[in-house]
Amino acid sequence: MKRPPYLIPWLMTLALLPGLALSKEAKDSSLDRVKKAGILLIALDPTYPPMEFEGIKQKVEGFDVDFGTEVGRRLGVKTEFVVMNWDGILAGLNSGRYDIIVSSMNITPDRAKVVDFVPYFKLVQVFVTKVGQAVKTSDELAGKVVAVQADTTSHAFVEKEQKRGVKIKDIRAFKLATDTFAAIKSGHADVTVIDEPVGRYYAKQEAQTFTVSGEAMSAEPVGIAVKKADHALKAAIEQAVVDIQKDGTYKALSTKWFGKEMVL
Repeated sequence: MKRPPYLIPWLMTLALLPGLALSKEAKDSSLDRVKKAGILLIALDPTYPPMEFEGIKQKVEGFDVDFGTEVGRRLGVKTEFVVMNWDGILAGLNSGRYDIIVSSMNITPDRAKVVDFVPYFKLVQVFVTKVGQAVKTSDELAGKVVAVQADTTSHAFVEKEQKRGVKIKDIRAFKLATDTFAAIKSGHADVTVIDEPVGRYYAKQEAQTFTVSGEAMSAEPVGIAVKKADHALKAAIEQAVVDIQKDGTYKALSTKWFGKEMVL
């Protein structure tokens, strides 16, 4: 049966609708939103020196602060940092409280299910103990009380080793990374697993107390977390990271905070 001529344009429009909807979804205003506001809101947990910490007059400082500020500059906007507890930082991003997270966040499959990432760093994790004690391998966690920051890759690593059969005496998960070092110092824990720059920072600041005694995990990627819907903002940040590496800014920031160029 032939269709009436007046139906043909209408049917053609219907056929195009899925494509039109897809095009609308593919285009988002996330970058425009940031540029219009003139501010890139960046969340971090400032209990992780030298990556992010509260310095003089409680102003946030650290590698991630400098890096995030540089990303904002490349986007043509100012940056403002939102202090968050680690356990609520991803929820805050997806609720729209801030634009991105720059807080030494390892990229994991579970996290990648809820946010997108722009890799900008790689970090080794190490064992930190009191001076005079040593944990060089994960097998040597046997019989030890291990302090970790809750809901981190360090926490997951220690639990995995316990399931593997390492007879860890106890795993004590703390809200803040700084609490893990306090636990070692007070004798309530024997060892912590932490990102290398943080472990070496404490070993340098309190050389009579802490020592980096071994490598726990090889270098893993760290990323800037972005909402999954913010495609345009993510693309702009990816380009900013490339430019930061190419023009020597990444090397300069690494040298400033770690004394050497870190792996990107």
